[in-house]
Amino acid sequence: MIPPLQAVRRVLWGNVILDGKKIPVVKQGYPYDKSPCITIDDSGGSAFIERNITNVKYPLQNTHPQFDPENPFKKVPQQVLREFFETTLNIHVWANTEDEREKLNNIILKLFHEAQSGHYKFCNQYHDGDCSYMDNTCYAEHFDKVNSRLIKNQCPNPKVYGYENIFTTYNLIRASFYLNQPYSLNDYSKDNTMLRSVLKLHTGYFVDHIIGGIISEKIISKEEVI
Repeated sequence: MIPPLQAVRRVLWGNVILDGKKIPVVKQGYPYDKSPCITIDDSGGSAFIERNITNVKYPLQNTHPQFDPENPFKKVPQQVLREFFETTLNIHVWANTEDEREKLNNIILKLFHEAQSGHYKFCNQYHDGDCSYMDNTCYAEHFDKVNSRLIKNQCPNPKVYGYENIFTTYNLIRASFYLNQPYSLNDYSKDNTMLRSVLKLHTGYFVDHIIGGIISEKIISKEEVI
């Protein structure tokens, strides 16, 4: 599953709630069991953009001679082969009524606006009110003090609490990320009409392949295009 598709599922899964019911979100081209539901289509594939070699901080594999078993998750500069791609995903909204469809469209747009503005519930560390980084309840959800970031539903201190947004988690390129307004694409039949909206999400992303080698604490910023 490509990273943008993982990101879309992360934003929508369990978060699209209509009249108190969670709406199913699945990866397929046609309605799941019955409407309302949301399906995601990535049949357009990904277009390759470029490839380069650069240095990025990653944890070492346990077979590496410099691996520290007492600090296994420490990130150190490593040489990686980085490949850039672009893709467009189609988010299909299936509904029974115009009111249902309109509400679902607005919920999806709102969720992606929240994800792009750093809402705490889309942090990679957030799980049902808990923060896996702090091994405690999420501070953004249970913080009593007034904080300029909390007012915007953002993590009160991203560096301290290990905040990771969908762009860093799934290697998405923020400048190329956008979601178009929905358009109607109904499925007509003799017996029934299935109401459908389509929202197109376009984004660039990259995939890293770790080359490895002996590690230096000095990061070389120059990229080597190949």
